[in-house]
Amino acid sequence: MTAWTLAQAVLLGIVVLSCWLGVLGTWRMRDATQSLHFITLPATAGAVALTAAVFIATGNGITAWKTVLIAIVMITLNSVGMHASARAFRARQLGHWEPRNGDSFEWVRAGVEEEPGK
Repeated sequence: MTAWTLAQAVLLGIVVLSCWLGVLGTWRMRDATQSLHFITLPATAGAVALTAAVFIATGNGITAWKTVLIAIVMITLNSVGMHASARAFRARQLGHWEPRNGDSFEWVRAGVEEEPGK
């Protein structure tokens, strides 16, 4: 077994591990917004490790660069998809998605100056 083969095996193991950790984390969380955080793991760590494994296997060629492009698209669309999903979960739960005065998180209104000392 060469060092390159071992590196590929380790990277593909990271891909599989990140997918399984994402599944287990999604399954164990109490609500949907908490589960969204675990979907990010395979889409980012898995995509990066898979891209590195493809670079090792095929070298600096068109296949490797296509994998880089796919990884960039996955990471970008993962962020957009998670934001849209969280907004949809909030709208379904509260009946609206805009922040309101009684919400349990901090937010800053546009154009409103904060008083010193707060």
